[in-house]
Amino acid sequence: MNKRIALVSNTSWSFVKFRLPLLIRLKAAGYGVIVVAPPDEESAVFAEHGLTYVPLLKLQQKGKNPWHDYRLYREIRQIYATWRPDLAIHYTIKPNIYATKAASSLGIPCIAVITGLGYAYINGGLLAKITDFLYKHALKHAEQVWFLNRDDRAVFVQTRKIVQASRAVLLNGEGIDAKKRFNPEGVERKRESGALRFLFVGRLLHDKGIGEYVEAAAQVKARHPEMEFNILGYLNVDNPSAVRAETLAAWEERGVVKYLGAVADVRSVLLQHDCVVLPSYREGMSTTLMEAAALGLPLIATDIPGCKELVDEGVTGFLCRPKDVSSLANRMADFIRLSPSARLAMGQQGREKMLREFDMDAVIAYYFTVIRNLLNESAK
Repeated sequence: MNKRIALVSNTSWSFVKFRLPLLIRLKAAGYGVIVVAPPDEESAVFAEHGLTYVPLLKLQQKGKNPWHDYRLYREIRQIYATWRPDLAIHYTIKPNIYATKAASSLGIPCIAVITGLGYAYINGGLLAKITDFLYKHALKHAEQVWFLNRDDRAVFVQTRKIVQASRAVLLNGEGIDAKKRFNPEGVERKRESGALRFLFVGRLLHDKGIGEYVEAAAQVKARHPEMEFNILGYLNVDNPSAVRAETLAAWEERGVVKYLGAVADVRSVLLQHDCVVLPSYREGMSTTLMEAAALGLPLIATDIPGCKELVDEGVTGFLCRPKDVSSLANRMADFIRLSPSARLAMGQQGREKMLREFDMDAVIAYYFTVIRNLLNESAK
């Protein structure tokens, strides 16, 4: 009987967006892949690839009620008791806590992947202290705890002493398929105008710095009215930091930005732009920036964990201060002043960096190495 691997996250969307190649390769290697996540617009994708999907119904991302979280723990434990996976891999905060405890109660080895800490968590407060307590009691049961950037690992290992250094593994993000899927070779860039076009890509969350993007765009357009500033991403996401529809409409009415909606495949939209901007407050390791850089687009991002690792200042893009509209506007102006050849070279350097440092194949190979070790298998 093939060994089963259960993977749990707080959205189906995140599995499709960030980890679908991993899931497909695990299945191709003969593992029974069980995807556990709340249902959303991407849940149907799993069946298309022959993956087992189990809906997670009790997870409330905004919820702080202990009774609701206990119900989530019971739901995951029942799923594990039914499917009996040989190994579990957990992503995002509530699965990392409650799925890890559920797996431990049934003797199922697991890996916890810390996909990001969040701006509110880093700033402390009562909720952060409660989260620390829950993390400490849950993650001691994980075989390994993986981090996507050095700063997050340092917080857990050195600052808050949640995880022992020997079990804390550093990954270079979740990787990017720059060789095939995000390869600009042979793809024509379709342009509707000669003006430079900036693009914010991501879920429409205030913590992503979208408000700063809009205000910086307004400053730049006051000096360069021909410049274009667009927004691409999901609106009305289930997150306390979500931008409201009326806020987005008000931004558009000002004539500063244009909302392009959300698309399943961002490549064609990215290639209609000259620069991707992400003024986020905190990231695990930004897939948005990796995708843009792999396609040869220069980047402007905040000098924060999960972004700064992806930008070589002045070489592949520019870094600005977080939550600083003027700093962001100045970096946009720096980009505008570049010659066309300099902008092209910046994008090419960014693509080479993705191939060199953030290759998805290397990340997936590490998954297989750890999985085989934990399951006492030889290479398949």
